[in-house]
This record gives sequence, C-alpha cells and structure tokens, in this order.
Amino acid sequence: MFKQILFAGLLIIDGYSQVTLHQIEQRPAGRAKNFLIWQYFSQNITPKEADEAFYQIDNVDMKLFYAYAQKTNRSEVIFTAECLKSSDLMKLEGDCLEMAYTPFKSMPLTNEQRQAIVQKVSSASIKEMLMIQNEPNTIEAYSLYKPNTFLTFFLNAPATYRSERLNIYYPQEFLENLKNSWQISTFIGQVVANETLDKIQRSLLKISSDALNPQTLFYLALNHLRYGNKKEAMDLLEIANEKSKSIAENDRNHFWMYQISRDSRYLRKLQLSMDINIYTLYASEILESPLQNYFTSVEINNGANTKDLTDPFEWSEILAEIQKTPKEKLFELAKLYSSREMVPVQTMIIQRAYGYKMHGYVMPYSEYLTSLNRDDQALFYAIMRQESNFVPSALSRSFALGLMQLMPFVVDAINKNAQEKIETYEEMFIPQKNIEYAIKHISWMKTVLSHPLFMAYAYNGGMGFLKRHLATGYFENAEYEPFLSMELMQNSESREYGKKVLANYVMYKKILGEQVSIVDLFDKLKDSTSLCRF
Repeated sequence: MFKQILFAGLLIIDGYSQVTLHQIEQRPAGRAKNFLIWQYFSQNITPKEADEAFYQIDNVDMKLFYAYAQKTNRSEVIFTAECLKSSDLMKLEGDCLEMAYTPFKSMPLTNEQRQAIVQKVSSASIKEMLMIQNEPNTIEAYSLYKPNTFLTFFLNAPATYRSERLNIYYPQEFLENLKNSWQISTFIGQVVANETLDKIQRSLLKISSDALNPQTLFYLALNHLRYGNKKEAMDLLEIANEKSKSIAENDRNHFWMYQISRDSRYLRKLQLSMDINIYTLYASEILESPLQNYFTSVEINNGANTKDLTDPFEWSEILAEIQKTPKEKLFELAKLYSSREMVPVQTMIIQRAYGYKMHGYVMPYSEYLTSLNRDDQALFYAIMRQESNFVPSALSRSFALGLMQLMPFVVDAINKNAQEKIETYEEMFIPQKNIEYAIKHISWMKTVLSHPLFMAYAYNGGMGFLKRHLATGYFENAEYEPFLSMELMQNSESREYGKKVLANYVMYKKILGEQVSIVDLFDKLKDSTSLCRF
C-alpha cells in the first residue's frame, strides 16, 4: 500500500496533506529526504522550522538553498541569496560583489566598468577574468593569461560573442598550451559542435593528439571529417580506440571507422560487442545478424512481497543493498526479488550480475498501456527504461518524478486539465498515475513530432530546445548525415539520451513484433522538416 503517512507530499491543489518536521527528522539522509525538505519549504512554516530542516539536507544545491532563503530570517543567508541572484555588478561592493560575480554577468559591461570592478575586488581570479575581457581580441593578448583563465573566459562568453569576436585563428602553439587546462576537452567539444566557430575549427586541424582523452580525440576526428580529412580522422579514431576503456566509446569509434572506410571489418567488430546501442543495432541489421544478448522476462514468484517500490526511501535501501552485494552473490539476491512488483529490481540485479553483457528489456505495467498501439508502447517503454529503469519511485537530483521522470512543473500543467486531479506530487510514484500523466504529455508531443529521436530530444530538453536546435541547420541531406548531426549536438545530455532512447525503441519494436529498421530511421532524419510541425 502506498505509504502516504510516511512520505507526505507537496500540495498542488487544495487539500490537507502536509510534510511535518517530525517526518523529516525520522528519515535517513539522501535524495528522498531532500525532496521532503524541498516540499516542506513551500509550506507555511516558521523561520526556526526552516532552519531545523535545512541542516538535515544532504549536499545542499542552489535549488534547496534559494527555497530555504525565502523561509529563514538568518541575515547572512538572505544576504548571500540576494547577492548570488544579483545581476547588476556595478551596484555591489565587497563580499557581495565577489559572490555575485560570474564572467557572464560582466560581459555586457564596458571596459571602464570592468576596470572599476577590478579595483573593488580582492580575488585574483576575478581580477584576471575581468582584465582578459578588456583585452583586444588577439592571440598576442590572450597568450599573456593562464590557459584556464582564457578557457573560463571563452566557455562563459555568450554564443554570439564567441562567434563574432573569439572566432579567430588560434596558432598551434597557443592550442598546445591550452592543454594545460582541465577545460580543454569541453572547449574542443563545444568548438567542434558549433558551426559558427569555423576559424577555430580550422585551427584545431593542427592540434596534436598528445594528452587528450578518447572523447576529445573523437571530436577532433569529426572535425577533420568536416573538412574532408578522412585519413587524419581515421588515425584519431584509432588512437581514441586504443586509449578508451569504454565499450560504448569503442563501438562509436568502430561505427565511424566504417562510415569513413566502408570496411566491413569494423561492422564485425561491432557485432562482437556486448553492448546494445544504435551502433551495434546498425551493424546487426547490415550484417543480418540479430542480437542475442538480451532478455524480455524474469522469473515470477507470486509469494508475498514485503518491499514497496513506490516508496523512495525503500527504493534507496534496495539500491544500497544491490550496490554492496558481491558479484558472485547477485544471482542469489535476484531470487529474493522475484515477485511481480519487483520485476524492475530483479532485472537490474541480473544485468549487474552479467556485468552488463546481458540486457533486460522487460515490459512491466503493461496493463496501464492498453490504450496505446504497439508503436506508441515501444516509444513509451523506450523512454521509461531510460528514465527510471522502471522503478516507480525514481527521483532525480532535480526532483523529476517516477517512472517517466516527470518534472513537477509538467505535472502541474497536466494537472490543471485532469479530470481526476492529484493532490500531492507523491502520487507520481504510483505507476498508474505516472503513466496516465505521461501519456498525456507524450500525446501532446506527438501532435508536433513524428520521429522517436526527436521525441527523445524534446522529452529530455524541451520542445523549445529541439526547435532551436533544428533551426541551426542540423539534419540535412549531406555526407555523414544524420550521424554528424547526432554526434555534434551541443547539449551532451540530450545527445546521449536521444541515442539511448532510439536504441531502446528499436529493441521494443522488435520485441512487440513490429517491423523496424534502424537504417530507415536514420535515413528519415535527413529530411527533418517532414518530421516536425512547428
């Protein structure tokens, strides 16, 4: 039974259920308790109660800090919050100015204004950042600063500023020196993914592969491909492959080696991979060799179940148990979670026991998806598997909720027009209710989008994000498309999320008996305008 008394939630509409300080004090530290405290801060509480709750937070983030600052009467907390939020640096002094400062906030200022701030701050790093912003846009000027200072300046600059003022030729010596900064990988990744930085991209053709990680080498390889340098791209992919210890990275490297060379050896290497991703699925289809390393069901024992997966605190305990169990004991542990309600847990344990060389594509909660056709079910399971691994009480750091990881603001929007409204966010930990709201959300998205990859992008980053991304000219019918567009999305979270959901979608289409071709799905992406109705 859902434990409403133990895990009271935040009111969304009129009601009586409230979080109490006593409930918070009784719970163990962790993300679930942080969620309770975040909800508590939205209630009518006293400053003293807010203080007592705040000191029980595990790893305070800005979301929780700002919520607390609105409830406490501690002057230093209110002062800090106001300073951090302030954008007008010229009105600030002393500690408040240093707390408020970010390179982005000082970008719109004049040289004279930045120089005035230099005189008012004591932090050497802030002074240096302000001074570099006052320099002329020349390599001679930027070479006077530490690599980390320059890259912090570059990475915090607005996109238009980068393209209009920082897009100049960077000599090899300058680029080699930038490798001394821990931000070099982020810099190269962002430059290669931004077509407006063409002068820097051409500069990167001269940078050496020394001291660069496999991910960065991969981006440099794509940059060479952009300019037709196939041999250099292949060489970098080989080096990346030798350095990488990640199966997924090696699969991606082999996929691109095949795209460049059309040498079937690389497809056969993908065929030997024990991962299931868009690259291995592609090779499987081309070689007509179906993947075998997955399962779609687990052993079910209808005995009594004493665990409640709708309780995030109990799920935290289960997860801790899985993580501390030695590998040789995992199959034994899996047997303890063989009830129907524990299918997600048993699946997770089995995958871990196999060292993630066997992959679970189970389909729990099917009774709540009967209104959907098989294609929509495949998409739904593809997203659910990626979002929560089918755990009903999954809770993200940003407090996305439940099976489909619905953000509270999305829940609020859907709830306004729902016939049976929910009273607390905790109801999103109930599978039936979470799926009901997610179906409404995805149904709205499908009125605009008609490709699973774009659905995934929008689900993760928002419809506005997808619209802006496509407006920049990605997914056109050119060489190495749609693959370059898929690899060079600047939002790394949405980029990788989209790949995983697309692979899940193909797998579930197959499992549900639907015809599907990942090659055809890729081909359709070359005409993005036909897939969106913005």
